[in-house]
Amino acid sequence: MYTKLPKYMKVKQSILDDIQNGTYKPGDTIPSDNELMQLFSVSKSTVTQALKSLSQEGYIIREQGRGSFVSSKESNITLQLYICPTEHKDEAYWTSIVQNFNTGNQAFLISLKFIYNDLIPLRDTLFKAFASGNAPDLFSLDGPDVSYWAYMNSLKSLDSYASSEFKERFLPNIIQQGTYQGKLYHLGYNESTLCILYNKPLFEKLGIKAPKSIQEAWTWTEFVNVCKHIKENSDCPYPLLMDSGRGLQQRQGEWLTYSALPFIFQNEGTVFDPALRKTTGYLNSPRSVEAMDWLGKLYHHYHFTHIEDASELFPQHFAMSLSLPNAFFDVLNENSAPDHIGILPLPKGIRSASLHGGWGLCISSQSLYPEECWKFLEYVFTLENQIKLYKITGMPVLKDIYSICNDFNAISDNTNILFSQLHATSVTRPITPAYPFFSKTFTNAYLNIARGGDAQRILDDAAYQVDDHLVRHHYFTVK
Repeated sequence: MYTKLPKYMKVKQSILDDIQNGTYKPGDTIPSDNELMQLFSVSKSTVTQALKSLSQEGYIIREQGRGSFVSSKESNITLQLYICPTEHKDEAYWTSIVQNFNTGNQAFLISLKFIYNDLIPLRDTLFKAFASGNAPDLFSLDGPDVSYWAYMNSLKSLDSYASSEFKERFLPNIIQQGTYQGKLYHLGYNESTLCILYNKPLFEKLGIKAPKSIQEAWTWTEFVNVCKHIKENSDCPYPLLMDSGRGLQQRQGEWLTYSALPFIFQNEGTVFDPALRKTTGYLNSPRSVEAMDWLGKLYHHYHFTHIEDASELFPQHFAMSLSLPNAFFDVLNENSAPDHIGILPLPKGIRSASLHGGWGLCISSQSLYPEECWKFLEYVFTLENQIKLYKITGMPVLKDIYSICNDFNAISDNTNILFSQLHATSVTRPITPAYPFFSKTFTNAYLNIARGGDAQRILDDAAYQVDDHLVRHHYFTVK
């Protein structure tokens, strides 16, 4: 699946294999740089990079003038890590990452705990943990929530640890979503955009030509006409499944906001003023209301999509689905019917627009071991571990992965649409501590509009609620 891995990774893996199979035991000396250069026929810089990576991950200790030694596994430090998995496959990935880290003769250990938003929201868990002084050392956060927890002084800035060279490895959007008031608090381990999955055989049968690029994306009017054609000429209950059939449910949390905001931005609307101090006149502006009214009519007027759960229809009996890219890559990985599903760009309004952002890791301000936390972050964001995650998500966060993964060409029509949206039309959600409240309020508004409520009245009320929240919190002025 992957070709031409960097030479340093091959050198590193060979040394790591010898450590893990007992060829090199704790305290043993690793061959010198010159010996490794000759053994692997590589340059000095390649050997240095391999040994640096092994040292950062705790496998070896490098001492100037003495050489490199296998580190001891003895440790009295255990760091608590909270991960909020968005899919079951996330659990397997993080379990593997932590197990590999802990078995690698580290100077400290990681204790992993999964927090399930649909059972007990991560926000509530963190509130209790910080209030009691028992916050985890490391935890995952969704990108738009970073500013709130940074404002609450719950996060430790990563700027003293992350060099400019380290930051440069990431896509710019990842650094942007993790930054608040000029400081980096969050490193995203996944990225996302919004897309439409479609049933290739059905489109061919109905004579529907699928757009192959964001430049060819349907207009809103063209999209409605396609939905009408599907509804009149197929047995699909809905021309458009919502969230791969999950519909609109409160328990989906950020999905509702994430899936609706792009249409406001496409219509040249917005939701906050430039200073992020009010939403009245923005969230309830004519442009925003028009966009949400159009979106709402897909549910209650045209009946092209649905609020209730219809997940049994995906992926075998559907026409289109407004989804995250991971729904597409899940089908590919499961190999259930990979050839019959493709990806369409979002329909466009006055302009093209899509959101981006995803989950990432933060260091707690209460952690007594921030340097150890940073060592673990470095391990998570090694190229090899991010390649493993890319196999699951299909959406890399490191620039290097784009140049070494050859299956971008194998499914280029689909991935080109995703990456084109990500790089050319993506919009960052408002970076404000008020965002969690805004998102919850907007979610309720969207549900009510989808059920047939008056978009202007509902958004007027939502804007009032958010503005009242801003006033009561003194506009989240940094003290």
